Amino acid sequence: MSEYQRRFEAAEIELDEAGVWPSNAVPLYVRFLRMLGLKPVLPHYKPFWRSFLGNSAFFITLIAVISILPDGIPEGRSTTEFGLRTVLIGSALGATMSVYYAITRRKNALSRWADL
Repeated sequence: MSEYQRRFEAAEIELDEAGVWPSNAVPLYVRFLRMLGLKPVLPHYKPFWRSFLGNSAFFITLIAVISILPDGIPEGRSTTEFGLRTVLIGSALGATMSVYYAITRRKNALSRWADL
């Protein structure tokens, strides 16, 4: 078993014991990255700024894809306006999730990733 896998499993156990729901403990994007063969750190164990960047990138991409797929960029909006709104909304959602992860980490006194 690799060091990453051992830490990941220890983190899952710690989050389960803290009462964190499985869908919050291992979010969809972490599962997707693991399917691609990457080794992401669970968001509860990341520093705030890394969590913010990761969550914001996820939400910006998700909002852009959901908005563009049906009919392209909504009519009456410029590409710049659409991009700016997408980045602002995705960043706000990313900040909200990062604050949630930071509060949960502090409330449950979770270990550092390096200490697992």
